[in-house]
Amino acid sequence: MEYGIIGGGLAGLSTAYHLKEESTVFERSPFVGGLSASKVVDGYTFDYGPHIFYTRSDYINQMLDGFLAGNLIRHKREAYIFTGGAYVKYPFEANLHPLEKGVIDECIEGVKNRRQKGAGNFKEWILETFGEGIAKHYMVPYNQKIWKYDLSKMNLDWIAGRVPSPSVEEMEKGARGEVKKEFGPNAFFQYARKGGIGALADAFVPRVKNLRKNCSVTRVKPLNDGVELVASEEGVEKKTRFKKVFSSAPLPELVKIVEGAPQEVTKAAESLVFNSLVCVNLGVKREKISDKHWLYFPEEKYVFNRISFPMNFSPETTPKGRSSILTEVTYREKQPDFEKTKEKVVSGLVDTGILKEDDGLEVADVTQFDYAYVIYDLNHKKNVSVIHSFLKENNIIPIGRFGEWEYLNMDKSILSGKKAAEEESK
Repeated sequence: MEYGIIGGGLAGLSTAYHLKEESTVFERSPFVGGLSASKVVDGYTFDYGPHIFYTRSDYINQMLDGFLAGNLIRHKREAYIFTGGAYVKYPFEANLHPLEKGVIDECIEGVKNRRQKGAGNFKEWILETFGEGIAKHYMVPYNQKIWKYDLSKMNLDWIAGRVPSPSVEEMEKGARGEVKKEFGPNAFFQYARKGGIGALADAFVPRVKNLRKNCSVTRVKPLNDGVELVASEEGVEKKTRFKKVFSSAPLPELVKIVEGAPQEVTKAAESLVFNSLVCVNLGVKREKISDKHWLYFPEEKYVFNRISFPMNFSPETTPKGRSSILTEVTYREKQPDFEKTKEKVVSGLVDTGILKEDDGLEVADVTQFDYAYVIYDLNHKKNVSVIHSFLKENNIIPIGRFGEWEYLNMDKSILSGKKAAEEESK
């Protein structure tokens, strides 16, 4: 019996690529990549949410070089926080000098006087790491905006390696404009010259056998000696029996279709917390509207929390003489009105000065994602453990961001699939 793989995102493709035995990948969309896919709209290439290639894994770097040979551009990150009408280079706490003196003093004093008692949640961690000034002017409002969740009810399991933590001396130098050091794992990154971020997932396709696109798994039935999948393709359902199944489907959706899931597992899946996302993609009839890669927006008056400029990742993403903007708006539970969101995005960009009132828009496209970010609430570990134990006992192996229910970047999603395949091959 071969293996079944639910989901043709990077984790699923990586699992199929690394398995020694035959497998079949079931992908409900007409394309591969999941959240790491790209699409073309009237000559503009937009990612499904902005992505870049960066990793500390030698294995992933070698894979990138092999899969995308000749199709990679290397960049030094140009990322900024836009607040109070000023552009503050990322990370905020190391580059305070564009801010008003009173704000700078508040941030420096806050970090000098921070009280460290041992943070028990994300909000306490922010205050203990950065002090009250930086918390007030950037870290708390930005994180409340992106997560749409009480920061005091988020745990710390996801923090390591994600948030730069400069020293007090580095912050003081940054307040004077003296810092030359680059912070964070994505200070330098790569991007595909052609094909957007989806070029990597597309490069897996010729290396993976038995890929079934436009094919949705509707039922998963654990058996004594394997797993039966029911998949729907062009309205026709077909049962297939597998030795094991690997799944990158979001845990709440997966548990719904697994036969015999006990009440405690169903309840744990329903209790998982996540964010959804709307991306408004704009094609602008004016070139070089910005020299930045991406910008963060902590202020509440802007509906978007982050925007990026695909034309600065690769000129191949955008027609000549034009610019492109990808804006992100997170939400939870209630889906926003797309047309009103577009209007708020455009008016916000005009308010910032990034767009001009008379700029012509060739594209104003909306992409929506039910599952975008995993939220690490205080019951995250307990609920995920209950679900994973049940799945693994029934030969269903969770992989990827939404299978492992972890905030995995692209490299970690690929490694998730690799690890699962290699453990099965032992």
